[in-house]
Amino acid sequence: MKKILLSLFVLVTLSAQAQTLEHNVYVGGGLFTHSEGNDSEKGAMFKLGYGLNVYFSEDWSVMPGVAYREVSENTFKSSKDGADDDHFKFIDVPVIAQYHIGNGKNSWTVGLGPVFSFCVGNDTYYINANPQNPRNEIKKCKPFSIGLQPSVAYQLAKHWRVGAEYQFSLTDMKHKDDIYLDGSRRISHIGLFVNFNF
Repeated sequence: MKKILLSLFVLVTLSAQAQTLEHNVYVGGGLFTHSEGNDSEKGAMFKLGYGLNVYFSEDWSVMPGVAYREVSENTFKSSKDGADDDHFKFIDVPVIAQYHIGNGKNSWTVGLGPVFSFCVGNDTYYINANPQNPRNEIKKCKPFSIGLQPSVAYQLAKHWRVGAEYQFSLTDMKHKDDIYLDGSRRISHIGLFVNFNF
């Protein structure tokens, strides 16, 4: 927690020296993958967020922000009988360094940075086929994890960008009480987004 507070302090200090500030509101969706031990499942991801882009030059900026992200397993097909499909909600705090290629309409932005994720809607195990299973009611995900997010965006018009991002977990997200899971838990997503900036 001290490292996060120190990072925020550094960002506030740097933003005081910045040349330009830009507000960004974005919405996105895409495909998420969830690997649990040796198994892997797919589903849908939805994200809504805000970022404050702090420009230090025409080419470089840093965009800290906050986003609500929700992922749901087996969204595109019916669950198997007795299956325990996963559903998680996160508050993400991304801190993305960005390099800007060109200015204004038809320009590009490439980004990379860490994402600090807080699980605010954790899922628990419940196996319909065996209600007495000792794994039932155990939380599936740690309350905090760290990921990495590369992204690319294209400036369509003065206030509009479209882009793509890939976010993957750098830390094992398996909850400490889950003694039944071999290996680790990783949640990743790839998605498209629309960004309104002003």
